[in-house]
Amino acid sequence: MLIHSQEVSQTEEVTVVAPYQPKVSEAFKINISPKIPDEEIEKPEFKYSIKSKTLETKPELDLIRPANIASESVSKLYKNYVKVGMGNYWTPFLELYANKLRSKKSAFGVYMKHLSSSGTIKDYAYPGNSNTEVKGYGKKFIKDHTLSAEVLYKRTGVHYYGYKPDDFPELSLEKKDIKQCFNLLGVSTDFSSNYTKARFLNHSIGLSYFYLRDNYKTNEQNLKVDAGVDKSFSFFDFSEQEKLGLDVNVDYYFNSDTITNHNSGIIKINPYYKLGFAQYNFKVGLDASIESDSVTKAHFYPIVHIEVHVVKDALLTYAGINGELYRNSYRALSDENPFIITNIDKRFSNNKLSQYGGIRGRINNYFNYNLSFVNSTIENMPFFVNDTISALGPGLDNQFTLVYDKVKYSRVIAEFGFHWKNKFNAMLRGKYNSYFMDNEDKPWHKPGLEISFNADYNLQDKILIRAEFFTTSKMYAKIYDEVQSGSTSSTIESQAEINGKFDLSLGAEYRYSEQLSGFITLNNILGQRYFNWYNYPSYKFNLMLGVTYSF
Repeated sequence: MLIHSQEVSQTEEVTVVAPYQPKVSEAFKINISPKIPDEEIEKPEFKYSIKSKTLETKPELDLIRPANIASESVSKLYKNYVKVGMGNYWTPFLELYANKLRSKKSAFGVYMKHLSSSGTIKDYAYPGNSNTEVKGYGKKFIKDHTLSAEVLYKRTGVHYYGYKPDDFPELSLEKKDIKQCFNLLGVSTDFSSNYTKARFLNHSIGLSYFYLRDNYKTNEQNLKVDAGVDKSFSFFDFSEQEKLGLDVNVDYYFNSDTITNHNSGIIKINPYYKLGFAQYNFKVGLDASIESDSVTKAHFYPIVHIEVHVVKDALLTYAGINGELYRNSYRALSDENPFIITNIDKRFSNNKLSQYGGIRGRINNYFNYNLSFVNSTIENMPFFVNDTISALGPGLDNQFTLVYDKVKYSRVIAEFGFHWKNKFNAMLRGKYNSYFMDNEDKPWHKPGLEISFNADYNLQDKILIRAEFFTTSKMYAKIYDEVQSGSTSSTIESQAEINGKFDLSLGAEYRYSEQLSGFITLNNILGQRYFNWYNYPSYKFNLMLGVTYSF
């Protein structure tokens, strides 16, 4: 290989014998680890002493102030409340409450109500009616006892309008000729213990009397005595509640009319025993009823009641058997049907044995329900039928009498409620009735199905809205047809079908202030003309306006 240089003019010749191979010599690790030599450390010795000194302390206590408990909010009460309204068919309405305010010693109040109507119904006689009630009541709170009393006056006025005057041109009846009025005066008093400790003997005694008189010199008096004692015991270790009790009741009637005088009554003696433990409650007893009439009879009815709380506050089942003897009084019959004859037949009804059962409870805080049934065998169950012998005029058939029959009666009831924040409440109720008659063809004037619904809504405590409807299935009335055969005539029994009822009502109230409000009520909005009793049609659409005031 030749190498030339510009600076040195020189020629050098190099001979390469073998290629260059660079090598690194092998490394050797120094096996020496760094180490700190061990040195003995001498532990120092310390000498110390504590010099005690008493500190003088003067504790200063902070004042403990009692907790401030805010007083409970007590709503303001007003002594008096009045509600006044007026509707079509010349329907005035008045309702009044007057009460004593809160007191730990006594309570007193007066209640008054009046509702009347003087409208007309096409083709029918004058249907005017009125209902007036005045009640005064009071309570005296004594140590461990309460004494209460009540005075009642009630007046019910109706007209026997269940006929068409054009069908009886030979009769000239005025309003006063078909008028009926029931005047009731009653008083009652009660003295009851209210012990809070189980070792005392609870007791109560009540006395009541009423006098009822109508326009046709028929009157009824009733004297009633109720007494009872009970005491808690502990016969069994597992029981949570045990109670022995005895109830005694005397219910006596004095009846008189233009034809007869008649007295009758019932004496009841009812011993019982109650037991409760865990989720179970039991009651057993006996109802011994003595019927005092033209003859004296004794009736005995078992009393058994069982409750099981399957789910606490949510599902309760119950079942039992019982029976009852009761009298069909003139007061009770006229309250149900004011168009009865004055000398109506008043008998004892004997509910020989009833079996019942059901479930009730709630689903969360919004829904509640109740489902129940009852099966009964009743002797002398009353049914209203049109009377063919009318004192007001032949052939009018505008008054009612009674027929009695032995009946196997079954009833199923279903109730469902919905509640939301004290703003909305609704209740749907249905009842199915079944009658198996011994002699009569139908359960006269008794519907098989009854359904009702009511609801109310509170809008900011300013506007209250209400809705209600009820409906029933058809009913049957027992009637008598006159059949002419040659020169003679005879009467045969038949039946008339009464269409079912449907009534829808709405109402609203506007609260102008805490004391003053106005309301409107619309009844029978669909204007249906239905019959509660055969030949007695109802009014159609009814509108009422009014105000309420608290003071």
